[in-house]
Amino acid sequence: MNETEIRERLLEAVGEARYPDDLPSRVQAQLKAPRREPAHPRAIGLIAAILAIAVVAALFAPRLLTQRTAVPQPQPAASPVTPNSAVPAQDLEAAHLTAVASLVQPFHLHAQSGSQRIDLIGAYADAARTVLFFRMTPDAGMPMASIDDAYGFLNASSSGTRGVPGDYIFVLDAGPRPGIDGIAHLNVSIMGVQAFGPGPSIQGHWTFSPDVHVQASEPTGAYPQHFALGSWKVTLEVIELTPSVVHVQALIDGATVGDVEQKFMTLLDPSGHEVRQIVGGASVTVPKQQLNSTTYKSTRVNDQWERPAAAGTYQLRVQGNNASHVVSLEILAPGASNSKGGPLLPTDFPEAPESLTLQGSLATTITTGRPSMCGAGSGPDGIMLFAFATYFQANGNWYWLELSTDPSTQTFKGPATYTIPAYIYTVNPMGPDQPLYKGTVQLTVSKAQAPDFDGAVQGTLSGLEVVGSQSQVTLSGTWTCHFTPNLGPG
Repeated sequence: MNETEIRERLLEAVGEARYPDDLPSRVQAQLKAPRREPAHPRAIGLIAAILAIAVVAALFAPRLLTQRTAVPQPQPAASPVTPNSAVPAQDLEAAHLTAVASLVQPFHLHAQSGSQRIDLIGAYADAARTVLFFRMTPDAGMPMASIDDAYGFLNASSSGTRGVPGDYIFVLDAGPRPGIDGIAHLNVSIMGVQAFGPGPSIQGHWTFSPDVHVQASEPTGAYPQHFALGSWKVTLEVIELTPSVVHVQALIDGATVGDVEQKFMTLLDPSGHEVRQIVGGASVTVPKQQLNSTTYKSTRVNDQWERPAAAGTYQLRVQGNNASHVVSLEILAPGASNSKGGPLLPTDFPEAPESLTLQGSLATTITTGRPSMCGAGSGPDGIMLFAFATYFQANGNWYWLELSTDPSTQTFKGPATYTIPAYIYTVNPMGPDQPLYKGTVQLTVSKAQAPDFDGAVQGTLSGLEVVGSQSQVTLSGTWTCHFTPNLGPG
């Protein structure tokens, strides 16, 4: 691997950081235009080190146009190692994991390259984020990591911060993809160390292969998946609770990355106070070489807030394009269970016969599904919609297929053929995880007389960034579902 490839791989791994307000304008001018409101960095130490990272980011453009905001946090005082953990309490606080310290796995892995030793002392992963704790001997600076799981490279924005002297926390804004046992087999590669202060950067090669348990996500109850902000069409792709964060991912058709304000999404507690946001980011949805007049105005927003300790009805406020929309979310207290005694599993839904074929990068024949959406109902603004979604298994893993008419653009009028968006998600296996594929399909509803519904579907879905835009899946065949009170249209 030559120096150029190393630098490109590093940039893919660390994403693009935002910089403090007092960053010299002559350096900041070399970077991409910031959001309309000033963005702020995660507190990662000395300004000199941030300047060095800024120069690297300015010289090497990433594959995706991305804006990422990390909320600055005060540096806590030094604190001792927590009980039953190799990770100091200050490290946990810097990673926003104090409340779930018992879920951080201790590790005692080390790698040597030249005179630099790096120890992996801990890791945490859930559906929304992957956190690695490194110890540097000697303390030469921030390790620049990239992460692969058993399915390939995890391409997401990332950030770094300091813990106790010599300790560094690397955070990737995506969860690894676990096997059916809930364990993610990671390959962590470090190809450079970015100095804090005037010291030189170090090139080398350090690798780790930890097996990390991926914490399950929980549902937040029903919510409208589609709504409009003026001419923008917003799709809430993911709303989930992990042990550490509230994670919301939204797709905006009609907006560029630059159009999306820093406060596009805000989470308010039952008293109307803002919940502490950890990080927020916006990016285009295709590699930059595929940008055109249409794809340039398709933006994905990925935001996370600290998981509230108190249960209640929270408000997700979405605003932009001179419009706003509020979504109510029922958030459980950490460790609490829903009325069924826990998050719903795919096997909690009854089986239904299906005859669906997937061809391409995800190939399987679905003869039995477990529908979790079935039927017609009223969406936002009173427009009728129809939805069919089912869990299915392929190659030993659970997936979730979602087919739903878009109430912001069309009304469901009974049996007919509709042109609709379709998604395929991974399953955590406690619920929808990351969306893997998205496409436009022809959904035929042949029978729409409750409680039984059936029809056909035909279309092609393209891979999202987690699997690569070159990946495609062709979906075809017939589907059935039987409506029950637990299976609404969304």
